[in-house]
Amino acid sequence: MSEDAGVLVTERISRSRSTFILAWFMMAAMWALALSVLVAAWLIVRQRRGIVWPALGWMAATLFALVGMRNAAPGNPPIGSLLDYAAFFWAELLVAVGLTTVVVRGARIEGGHRGG
Repeated sequence: MSEDAGVLVTERISRSRSTFILAWFMMAAMWALALSVLVAAWLIVRQRRGIVWPALGWMAATLFALVGMRNAAPGNPPIGSLLDYAAFFWAELLVAVGLTTVVVRGARIEGGHRGG
Protein backbone atom coordinates (compact mmCIF):
# COMPACT_ATOMS: atom_id res chain seq x y z
CA MET A 1 0.00 0.00 0.00
CA SER A 2 1.42 3.36 -0.99
CA GLU A 3 1.36 6.39 1.22
CA ASP A 4 -0.59 9.46 0.18
CA ALA A 5 1.71 12.00 -1.32
CA GLY A 6 1.28 15.57 -0.14
CA VAL A 7 2.80 18.95 -0.51
CA LEU A 8 3.91 20.98 2.45
CA VAL A 9 3.80 24.72 1.97
CA THR A 10 5.20 27.12 4.52
CA GLU A 11 4.33 30.73 3.97
CA ARG A 12 5.42 33.78 5.92
CA ILE A 13 3.65 37.10 5.61
CA SER A 14 5.22 40.12 7.20
CA ARG A 15 5.36 43.87 6.94
CA SER A 16 8.41 45.72 5.79
CA ARG A 17 10.51 47.72 8.21
CA SER A 18 9.41 51.00 6.62
CA THR A 19 5.77 50.12 7.27
CA PHE A 20 6.51 49.59 10.95
CA ILE A 21 8.47 52.84 11.12
CA LEU A 22 5.60 54.75 9.52
CA ALA A 23 3.03 53.18 11.86
CA TRP A 24 5.13 54.05 14.95
CA PHE A 25 5.67 57.57 13.63
CA MET A 26 1.93 57.99 13.15
CA MET A 27 1.27 56.84 16.72
CA ALA A 28 3.89 59.27 18.05
CA ALA A 29 2.41 62.09 15.96
CA MET A 30 -1.09 61.35 17.26
CA TRP A 31 0.17 61.49 20.84
CA ALA A 32 2.09 64.71 20.14
CA LEU A 33 -0.99 66.37 18.64
CA ALA A 34 -3.19 65.26 21.52
CA LEU A 35 -0.73 66.44 24.15
CA SER A 36 -0.26 69.79 22.41
CA VAL A 37 -4.04 70.31 22.46
CA LEU A 38 -4.12 69.41 26.16
CA VAL A 39 -1.31 71.85 26.98
CA ALA A 40 -3.04 74.63 25.03
CA ALA A 41 -6.36 73.87 26.73
CA TRP A 42 -4.70 73.90 30.14
CA LEU A 43 -3.10 77.30 29.41
CA ILE A 44 -6.36 78.82 28.15
CA VAL A 45 -8.31 77.57 31.17
CA ARG A 46 -5.59 78.51 33.65
CA GLN A 47 -5.26 82.03 32.28
CA ARG A 48 -9.06 82.46 32.21
CA ARG A 49 -9.04 83.66 28.61
CA GLY A 50 -12.68 82.93 27.84
CA ILE A 51 -13.66 81.74 24.37
CA VAL A 52 -10.56 81.73 22.14
CA TRP A 53 -12.03 81.02 18.71
CA PRO A 54 -8.77 80.34 16.83
CA ALA A 55 -7.74 77.81 19.48
CA LEU A 56 -11.14 76.14 19.34
CA GLY A 57 -10.90 75.93 15.55
CA TRP A 58 -7.46 74.36 15.78
CA MET A 59 -8.61 71.87 18.43
CA ALA A 60 -11.69 70.88 16.44
CA ALA A 61 -9.61 70.54 13.27
CA THR A 62 -7.18 68.29 15.15
CA LEU A 63 -10.07 66.16 16.36
CA PHE A 64 -11.18 65.47 12.80
CA ALA A 65 -7.69 65.38 11.27
CA LEU A 66 -6.80 62.43 13.47
CA VAL A 67 -9.52 60.40 11.74
CA GLY A 68 -7.99 61.09 8.33
CA MET A 69 -4.54 60.34 9.64
CA ARG A 70 -5.72 57.03 11.08
CA ASN A 71 -7.34 56.08 7.78
CA ALA A 72 -4.06 56.77 5.96
CA ALA A 73 -2.21 54.20 8.08
CA PRO A 74 -0.26 51.62 6.08
CA GLY A 75 -2.30 48.57 5.20
CA ASN A 76 -5.57 50.30 6.17
CA PRO A 77 -5.78 48.49 9.53
CA PRO A 78 -9.22 47.40 10.71
CA ILE A 79 -10.99 49.15 13.57
CA GLY A 80 -9.69 47.77 16.85
CA SER A 81 -6.09 47.32 15.72
CA LEU A 82 -3.06 48.07 17.88
CA LEU A 83 -2.85 51.54 16.30
CA ASP A 84 -6.34 52.33 17.58
CA TYR A 85 -5.77 51.21 21.15
CA ALA A 86 -2.20 52.53 21.44
CA ALA A 87 -2.76 55.97 19.95
CA PHE A 88 -5.92 56.86 18.03
CA PHE A 89 -8.65 56.33 20.64
CA TRP A 90 -6.54 57.96 23.37
CA ALA A 91 -5.63 60.91 21.16
CA GLU A 92 -9.26 61.44 20.19
CA LEU A 93 -10.29 61.27 23.84
CA LEU A 94 -7.64 63.75 24.99
CA VAL A 95 -8.44 66.23 22.22
CA ALA A 96 -12.17 65.98 22.89
CA VAL A 97 -11.64 66.51 26.64
CA GLY A 98 -9.39 69.51 26.01
CA LEU A 99 -11.82 71.05 23.52
CA THR A 100 -14.83 70.51 25.79
CA THR A 101 -13.02 71.92 28.81
CA VAL A 102 -12.05 75.08 26.93
CA VAL A 103 -15.62 75.57 25.71
CA VAL A 104 -17.26 74.99 29.10
CA ARG A 105 -14.81 77.12 31.08
CA GLY A 106 -14.70 79.78 28.37
CA ALA A 107 -18.48 80.03 28.31
CA ARG A 108 -18.54 80.46 32.08
CA ILE A 109 -15.96 83.23 31.90
CA GLU A 110 -17.65 84.98 28.99
CA GLY A 111 -20.94 84.78 30.88
CA GLY A 112 -19.43 86.58 33.87
CA HIS A 113 -19.14 83.54 36.17
CA ARG A 114 -15.53 83.68 37.30
CA GLY A 115 -15.91 80.88 39.81
CA GLY A 116 -14.03 77.56 40.07
